[in-house]
Amino acid sequence: MPGVTEREIAQAKQMNLYQYMQLCEPDNFKPEGPGQFRHKGHSSLSFAENGTWTYFKTHATGRTAVDYLIKVEGVPFVEAVREINRIQGGCIPSFQSVQAPTPPVQPKPPREFRLPQPDPNSYAATAYLRKRCIHPNVLSFCKQKGIFYQTSIKNHPNCVFVGRDGEGQAKGGSLRGCGAQQFRRDIPGSRKIYPFYIEAAVETDTVEVYEAPIDAMSGASLRILQHDGNWHSVHYLALGGTGYAALDAYLTYFPNIQRVVLCLDNDEAGRTRTQEITKHLAGSGKTVQDRAPPLGKDYNDTLVQFTQEFRQRCMTLDDILEETR
Repeated sequence: MPGVTEREIAQAKQMNLYQYMQLCEPDNFKPEGPGQFRHKGHSSLSFAENGTWTYFKTHATGRTAVDYLIKVEGVPFVEAVREINRIQGGCIPSFQSVQAPTPPVQPKPPREFRLPQPDPNSYAATAYLRKRCIHPNVLSFCKQKGIFYQTSIKNHPNCVFVGRDGEGQAKGGSLRGCGAQQFRRDIPGSRKIYPFYIEAAVETDTVEVYEAPIDAMSGASLRILQHDGNWHSVHYLALGGTGYAALDAYLTYFPNIQRVVLCLDNDEAGRTRTQEITKHLAGSGKTVQDRAPPLGKDYNDTLVQFTQEFRQRCMTLDDILEETR
């Protein structure tokens, strides 16, 4: 088969994956966060509005639609170039006199990620999470690791939950209002492949998967309150929603993980995504367990109810003094 010219290659590379998906597969992807999308046919493929993509199944990355056809769909290089140029309206061979193609409108570059400035203290954020019954040991550990702190926006305090890569470097995160103004949002520039996680302090092959950072902290707190072994004995991961880009990324960061415990919410979205992730990991060699919250909608509900019942069963100091009289 004849090859392709440098002009044809250059024109084909002008189309990124996001542009290709909009033109050719508009019904085959779905949003998974601000500026992030998931391919429905290739569930391990996530991509952004600027075209950058990661195929977690093979660890392939790229930006152009040509790379996608070659590395994901298995299309030979020459055929991939010709297919993209056909979609773009064709490319006249370079020996003919032609005008240079009009470059496509370039999308805005992704916003640079930067953690917000920490407040001098984290009193409001700590009080908020203690009200949600998060154990002091968990809070102290997360503060020490720098994955939880407080920042204020227009005098409104917020919890900051830091997302990290496999080396522990901050690459993402989310905010949770902890004052009178309640809101949740991702920190600008964050990507779902950089999740909030509490790493185990011992060698382990188990990760517990939750939807939100507070749920992950709740799972750790429950293990402490229920005296269920060393709470540092497993990893705790927050997806930042119900999309599983964070889980795919985490399993590449920690390839020794063999047991995935799904602790997603007791609602339709959580139950549906649990089934989807179980199917997604089928054949991976990993053991997948569904551990839905035993009480309430999510694991923070479970923690709050368990803590309230625990306090009701415990004797107060006045009760003890009364019995000794």
